[in-house]
Amino acid sequence: MFVFTLIELVEGYVINSIAVIADVLYDLGDSFSLGPAWYFANISQRSISDTFSYGYKRFSLLSALICGLILLMDSLLIVSEIVHRIVMPEQSHAPGMVLFAIIGVAVNGFAITRLKGGKS
Repeated sequence: MFVFTLIELVEGYVINSIAVIADVLYDLGDSFSLGPAWYFANISQRSISDTFSYGYKRFSLLSALICGLILLMDSLLIVSEIVHRIVMPEQSHAPGMVLFAIIGVAVNGFAITRLKGGKS
């Protein structure tokens, strides 16, 4: 899926679609948030130590903060591009968007069938 996200990023710029680029940024935000979430979830399972009398439970909140900041930065980037396009409209390539939407549905359908068995 990450490879498809990178292909989608290039395609979004080629067809000049802010909708595709917004989807890419959302997907990249998810991808880059999963790593810290997994890491801090493992750390939060540690028991109490001399340094951390409450334990490591709050590290999971740090993961949520990182995820929130990534999504906020993505949102600000998208809004800035939208404002730019409202002031200076640009034409998108609609047939390319439709073709890429069909490919996206196929890739997501393939991902669903792979995850359906409980294996990733």
